[in-house]
Amino acid sequence: MTAPRAALHRALALGLAATAAARLGPAALFPTAPRWDGFFYHQHAARLAAGLGYADLGTSRPTAFYPVGYPFALSLPLRLGLSPFAAVVALNLLASLASTAAVVLVAARAPDPRAPARAALAAALYPGLALWSCAAMGETLTAALLVVALALATHPAQRPRHALLAGAALGLAALVRPPSLLALAAVAAAAPVGRRARALALAALAAGAVLAPWAARNALSLDAPALVSTNGGSNALIGTLDDARGGYLRPVTPDDCRHLHGEVARDRCLRDAALARVAAAPLRWAALGVEKLVVTFAWEHDPVSYLRTPHTPLRSDRAALAATAVCTLAWWSLLALAWRRRRAGDPTTRAVAVTVAATAATHFAFLGADRYHLVLAPALMLLATRPAPAAAEAR
Repeated sequence: MTAPRAALHRALALGLAATAAARLGPAALFPTAPRWDGFFYHQHAARLAAGLGYADLGTSRPTAFYPVGYPFALSLPLRLGLSPFAAVVALNLLASLASTAAVVLVAARAPDPRAPARAALAAALYPGLALWSCAAMGETLTAALLVVALALATHPAQRPRHALLAGAALGLAALVRPPSLLALAAVAAAAPVGRRARALALAALAAGAVLAPWAARNALSLDAPALVSTNGGSNALIGTLDDARGGYLRPVTPDDCRHLHGEVARDRCLRDAALARVAAAPLRWAALGVEKLVVTFAWEHDPVSYLRTPHTPLRSDRAALAATAVCTLAWWSLLALAWRRRRAGDPTTRAVAVTVAATAATHFAFLGADRYHLVLAPALMLLATRPAPAAAEAR
């Protein structure tokens, strides 16, 4: 590490303390019950905590519709007796602390001794992440696992164990959010040209080892094998609906799929229906893809919308609009700084760029929502908080 050890330790202490304050403060202001998909995540987590297994909430049959990663992680603090909201805050706080530590440790590789402190404050105080830490949703945990994987993949030593550990982190991230597996390409991009195939193979091997037990469970418990979850077909179908306007809209199940009882069979049927709609109107689907990217990357409203209830300080339109403006300005600023501080030929720049591209491709194909870009915020901070290229070259 280039930064002095004392500066690194101070930055880590600052970042972890500021992260805790920036998460616990909103938790005190916004004690919100699990909402949106978080309602179902919490129900599954409660069943897991009670030893009832991962089963459909209505039929009690084994399920893999929602990815198991976040409900399982949430079940751990629930087993300790925490309330639903306290369990969410505890889990998301631990994930946020891991994100901050990873961002600071990468910043410490820069020659500027001030870089770790800048990174610590950025990771701790980014408003959207602070607010979203109250949400029973998987983005905070996914973001932490992604940035830890990138920190490992871009380690200056570039030893095989770094690729293996990065792949394992991405395997865990895939259990929370399956498209995270696409970031395996970022591990390869971070490696020197002659070592990329080896890095990719090692990372894929580790990710596969992490996913194998869950995939085996699905093969034994469901009607057909499924690597992680069985909601890809419905999400793909939503992504073809004009009325969804790039976001979520509950799809009408096609007649061919309505009477299928197997979860995997139904998912495949919905996927085939989506592909048929794409083939029938490819240009319209491409235009919808652009709408999905706009919905995902143009603003940041979901952290405010999730917490806006009649019992929180965001209940008024003016307060919600102001908070959304602050979150959106922070997101645009992060994008601008990351762009300005990219460096040609730099492993971190390559790895972050591939991760952003993989996320964009995912939401071009499926559906969009601005909370989905939150998984990228800590990764973008790896670029945004380091010295500008000119300053680094001067040193």
